[in-house]
Amino acid sequence: MIIRKMTPAERIEYSGICSTAFLYTASADIRAQMKDPQAHIKKDRDDGREDRWGAFDNNGKMHSAMIVNHYDMLMNGKAVKMGGIGGVVTLPESRGQGLIRKIFDAAFPVMLENNQIFSFLYPFSYSYYRMFGYEMCYAYNGVNIPIAEIKGYPYPKNIKAFEPGDDIAPFAEIYEAFTHDRNLAMVRDKDAWKEMLDRDPYKELKFTYLNRDDRGQADAYVLYGVQRNSEHGNRLKIKELCWRTVEGLHSIFGFFSKLGSEYDSVDWNAPDDVNVHALFPEAYDVKWNKNACGMNRIMDVTAGLSTLRAPKGIGNGRLTFDITDKYWGDNSGKYIVQWEDGNLTARKTMSGDVAMATTVQTLAQLVTGYLSPEEVMLKNDTTIYSSRLKLSQLFPKQKLHMVERF
Repeated sequence: MIIRKMTPAERIEYSGICSTAFLYTASADIRAQMKDPQAHIKKDRDDGREDRWGAFDNNGKMHSAMIVNHYDMLMNGKAVKMGGIGGVVTLPESRGQGLIRKIFDAAFPVMLENNQIFSFLYPFSYSYYRMFGYEMCYAYNGVNIPIAEIKGYPYPKNIKAFEPGDDIAPFAEIYEAFTHDRNLAMVRDKDAWKEMLDRDPYKELKFTYLNRDDRGQADAYVLYGVQRNSEHGNRLKIKELCWRTVEGLHSIFGFFSKLGSEYDSVDWNAPDDVNVHALFPEAYDVKWNKNACGMNRIMDVTAGLSTLRAPKGIGNGRLTFDITDKYWGDNSGKYIVQWEDGNLTARKTMSGDVAMATTVQTLAQLVTGYLSPEEVMLKNDTTIYSSRLKLSQLFPKQKLHMVERF
């Protein structure tokens, strides 16, 4: 097999494989387009924002493929480059040949050249992607709130539906305030916001609302859709809810409280730092499930450790880690993290008393802030030898946020 990036014309063939693998009906006649692909090449809005890799036989037929999306992502207060893995597909008759591994082997060095410190994906199988150094670093808090439980919040005075052509700046400002201390949040440029807000309530039943306080300052927004005729009645399904003040959040709740004629309940991926049982009268009626969601990977251990903040309240210090990366051996070895006067540095080393030995997968959970050192102590790939207080200060639990799908 030949592993290389796709040409624009080969994206048509890729669409056909995706239709087969993801079980959806193609909107175009793929076979007809493949007979003359040059005539059907279109300027892709993602050109320059992604790399599309394929595995081809000697006749040029594509058997397997993967997309590496280019993102900037917040990690410990810093904007870093991230490769978002998506569209991983293999023809049914070509599976079991290790083609995705071969594509990863080719794509990984390019991702490093692109300074993509992290890589994130939504897996079909956690055990499968652990082979490539990924680990679960994000969970979906599936919360269902009956509309009846929200009626205690007052209806907002200044909430307005977003219309095409409206200013997107208030949305960006609220989002930046909401995510500035939340890991995994994407840095959105103007194009990303246009795509985010391109929601037609009449054709798609996808709605966007912006709330303003009594002074006219935008303080919260919500994007939501509809799940109709479900077993428990119509559900309002939140895509994203962000706020810069508590009053803004309460205003969105108050807005929902008047939608009881259309909806029976609200589905929300509530942030970890929001205890929904404390916000509504009858905790028994508010359903709350934590579901596995996404996996993160540290591509470059030195760069990943360098995103950490210097611990506060314990003075200057250093810790040495022994990291194992079975897929990308260059990452394996000892690393020293040192902080002095609020500045933190990380480098590879040959010596030093090891405070913790772990895998690159568990290190991703710690750096992301998904798990604390106390939690990873229970894992069978991690041994903590000393400096538990320093470890807890260096790797605190973090607030997380991600709604982009790829």
